[in-house]
Amino acid sequence: MSDDAKVSEPFVFTSENFQDPKLPSGLDVVEIVPLEATDESLKGFGCLVRDPIDFTTENKTFEIVQWPAQGWRKLDPDTGDEAGTTEGCFNVRWQGDYYYSKNLAVSTTNNAYLDGLSAMPELATHDELARHQQVTDQAIYLWMSDYHPDGGQLFWPMETKIPFTVCLGLPSCGDDVQPADMKAFHIPSGYGLYIHPGTWHNGIYVSRQHAPATFLTRQGKVHARISANWATEFRCLLKIPLSPPTGSECS
Repeated sequence: MSDDAKVSEPFVFTSENFQDPKLPSGLDVVEIVPLEATDESLKGFGCLVRDPIDFTTENKTFEIVQWPAQGWRKLDPDTGDEAGTTEGCFNVRWQGDYYYSKNLAVSTTNNAYLDGLSAMPELATHDELARHQQVTDQAIYLWMSDYHPDGGQLFWPMETKIPFTVCLGLPSCGDDVQPADMKAFHIPSGYGLYIHPGTWHNGIYVSRQHAPATFLTRQGKVHARISANWATEFRCLLKIPLSPPTGSECS
């Protein structure tokens, strides 16, 4: 089947497909105006992180969702959420127009991702010299988002205090999430991000001047992931500016 052929079956987020999704050409673009991230603007999605040590299961400040009961009987108290968290490096890099990440905190081999592109799929190239010959702006085109039903997730820049961008959808959107439900946030330098269980997201996005970069990520050890493919389900990409909102302190 060609890239432009009609998709007859749901996209499956295998390791191979996640890194090379064969995106079709001619997709619509949904532009999302970013907000400056504050505890107030992030309400419902999560909150800013000032120190990763503030978010732990021991202190009951990191959310782990209790395992769902299969019948009418309830889980016994203090059971079903004992797996705790896992943590490790979350690496991000640009290769030409392609933005890749790898999550070293999780045990699965399905932990390397194409998170987005700086050009439409039909124009995108891995060649850095060829990329410079195109007219590009400081933005990323997102083709997918996902959520974790089993727990929250934390991102914290490890090497230096750098700003970054995220695209989030409220947990209340559930599996019927729409492109219009997604909101972009710029995280200021010196902060990280914590998101609640069920919050739609993808990776964390940095501009080329800050890439490659390494983040600490902490998340539920079960690592359940449920994904949506904007390109195949809605025939669109989400375009997120990577520069701070005008007049903000995100620099």
